[in-house]
Amino acid sequence: MMSAAPPTDPELHEIVSDAMTAVSSPTDLIVALIAVAAALTAGVLATRWLHRRLGHHRRVASTLTDYLCTPLLATLALAALQGIDNPLIGLSATLLVLFLAIRALAALLELLFRPTLPLRLMLRLITVVSWLAAVFALFADRSATIAKIYGANVKFGGISLSSQGVLSGLVVGVVVAIVALWGDKTVAALLRRSRTLQPNFVLALSRIFSVAIWVVATAVIFSASGINLTALAAFSGALGIGLGLGLQKLAASYISGLIVLFEQSVRVGDNIASNGVVGRVTRMTVRYTMIRTRDGVEAIVPNDSLTGNVIVNQSWSDRNLRLVCGVLVKGDTDIGLARNLFVEAMRAQERVLEQPPPHMYITAINDKGIQLDGHFWINDPENGQHNVASDVYDAMLAGFRRNGVQLVAQ
Repeated sequence: MMSAAPPTDPELHEIVSDAMTAVSSPTDLIVALIAVAAALTAGVLATRWLHRRLGHHRRVASTLTDYLCTPLLATLALAALQGIDNPLIGLSATLLVLFLAIRALAALLELLFRPTLPLRLMLRLITVVSWLAAVFALFADRSATIAKIYGANVKFGGISLSSQGVLSGLVVGVVVAIVALWGDKTVAALLRRSRTLQPNFVLALSRIFSVAIWVVATAVIFSASGINLTALAAFSGALGIGLGLGLQKLAASYISGLIVLFEQSVRVGDNIASNGVVGRVTRMTVRYTMIRTRDGVEAIVPNDSLTGNVIVNQSWSDRNLRLVCGVLVKGDTDIGLARNLFVEAMRAQERVLEQPPPHMYITAINDKGIQLDGHFWINDPENGQHNVASDVYDAMLAGFRRNGVQLVAQ
């Protein structure tokens, strides 16, 4: 069993000894409780008043008020009552000063790293836990019950956990999580601001840095908790084998995602066709790629299917995309006139590129008629492909009707 060392400060040792003696006096205890309750009530009311005056727009002032106002005002109130011959009041003031110091460190941490709301709430909670742990350590050698709680030790498997380790792991875990999350966001922001890295490289590197940061953070938390990483390794190895067998497809998607991102075979904005899914890549993650089809539907494609199947990337060399519109006309049609009308209909569309120029080809001749296919190029397929083809057909049909070019019913 672990035991806490007695206070090394002689003055603090004397305050604690006098206070423990005063606890046996009901009068002194009641007076001290009333004084502490009054001081804390005054501090809470003053904090609420300051909050109404400051509002929520001044982040620094609001944060400092949340963390420091109540313990600071309560400490000052108890200090003003030092004339009362009651050692419990002096001890309460000393403990509030300790709590104030812990809260000041937490406030500085929040102001520097700006944690998310859940982590911010946990940070404020661990200030209380840290203070209670310090109080337990202070009284552990004076109370058998506190000493037993403070030195409790639990073993399961090859892992040993103590109450001190749990408290340390909780406190260090929240702090490390805040710093790790800040580091993750900072690295990702720096990579995004880079003008030399391609977007795919930015995404892949940010995910690799994120994994590395959280692996280190986890190791630090385990170490602070007193968990033997060597004993944990055997358990992690067995768990890893089980998860590896059950999550092979998921692991393959993550590894394939890194390969796709580094090779840049697919990029956000590319128009691709894979496994019957045709459309524009709108988002890429390490696990999946999101493709917006021509029907406006978002298809989520696992990355392992991109590395294990043929991908038709219509935007690999440039963003130009060729579209084809075809019609069947009668065999006695004036092909020269039909060609001119067809090309004129394609050139009349704003989205059809002048270079490469649109062309009309005869692609088939049979007993029903002559198959004419018009080929044209666009460079904004994300704005739709069926709509520009429809406009070409409208203009072509209008031209054919004016000039007597007849179509064959198929």
